[in-house]
Amino acid sequence: MDAEGKVGPQVLGDGSRGPFRMSRDASQINQDSHARYQEAVQRGSVFVASTGVAGVAPGTSLSTTPPFILYNPPSSGVELVIWRARIGYVSGTLGAGTIAYASGVQTSAPSGGTGLTPKNAKLGSGKATAATANQGGTITAPTILAPAFTLGAFLASTAAINPPLIDEVAGEFTVTPGTVFCMQGVTAAGSSPLVIFGVTWEEVPLI
Repeated sequence: MDAEGKVGPQVLGDGSRGPFRMSRDASQINQDSHARYQEAVQRGSVFVASTGVAGVAPGTSLSTTPPFILYNPPSSGVELVIWRARIGYVSGTLGAGTIAYASGVQTSAPSGGTGLTPKNAKLGSGKATAATANQGGTITAPTILAPAFTLGAFLASTAAINPPLIDEVAGEFTVTPGTVFCMQGVTAAGSSPLVIFGVTWEEVPLI
């Protein structure tokens, strides 16, 4: 029996079956399904959290009070798949060094610090994340995962523009329940350096 297709976009529900898609000249269409992150975002499973716009000191060594913490509670029922991390310059003179990703086992929420408000990437969605984010809270001693960004001695009067630093993590790290993912500087002190940290992740149900 000859295979048949259907010309033009189709609207189908989850779990339904349909013919393959064809163009008006009867060619079978093979293309990206809309924007790269569109489906996961539309399903409400993608979240982003950032430190405050006033900025935070990036830190000078791995410690128990990282400037950015993403925490997955033991009872969340989901894994946090890290999609992307960012750093934006605010003010002061950065100290030369590295911003590192680190992680550790954490059975209770970080204490102290400043609680951050994660946003659903489907803007206007009321679906909340199972995770919590924190700036400067206290956690168990983390261990380094990998270097993420290299900082130089940049300051506001530097002639060259310092664009935001972006790492397309693309799922290389997944935060399981009872675990923290954090970002922290291993740098020279600089002079009153302030930056903004941001992380995007997808919540995926435990298998």
